[in-house]
Amino acid sequence: MSLSSIVKLKDKENIVAVVRHYPLVYAPKIMLAMLLIAAPFFFMVPLLRLKYWGIGIFGLLILVAVYYSARTFITWYWNAFIITSQRVIDIDQRGLFDRIVSEAPYDKIQDVSYRVKGVWGTLLRFGTLVIQTAGTTTNLELYFVRDPKEVHHLISETMAARLAGPPGERGGKVSALLEAAANLSSAEARAFLVELKGAVDSQEQEPSAGASDRDVRELMTGDDE
Repeated sequence: MSLSSIVKLKDKENIVAVVRHYPLVYAPKIMLAMLLIAAPFFFMVPLLRLKYWGIGIFGLLILVAVYYSARTFITWYWNAFIITSQRVIDIDQRGLFDRIVSEAPYDKIQDVSYRVKGVWGTLLRFGTLVIQTAGTTTNLELYFVRDPKEVHHLISETMAARLAGPPGERGGKVSALLEAAANLSSAEARAFLVELKGAVDSQEQEPSAGASDRDVRELMTGDDE
């Protein structure tokens, strides 16, 4: 089974991590599956004495055990968050033939949070991860996540890197902007600076994302070409 059968990556997109349910929380289901598989063989001799009826019951018990085991494994394997360089994809496998796939691009994510609840969740360090999205996009949730704090950090860091753009892109934009501003007259430069300052203040950008104070002072004191 491959993730590529469900998820098609976009151009220049790569998978950062695949997060599934903590396998330890499936321990009761795994034990039950093993019991269902062993039970027919434990009662095989009495069942064979019933001849055709016994063989039929034996085969039926085996089919039930195989179905339950396969359903448990598929539910664990396909319930996952796929964290890529461009988005988070949520695969919600509710049964053998019931699957919902949702995604949240990083520019649509408003908040990433996690919750650790209960004694077992605290001791075994697993919890619920929730991604809140903007607009009509469905919020993404994944339960029984091991070390949700680390997954939360990974998503936040990947999202920040994606929204920041390629390395050097912001610096290149600023350089091009300053080069163009150098050809403005004094009056044009002052008008430009007023608009630039208003845009920066409204978006509450970090100082590194815009022109530095020194660059602003140079433009404001510059002479006409």
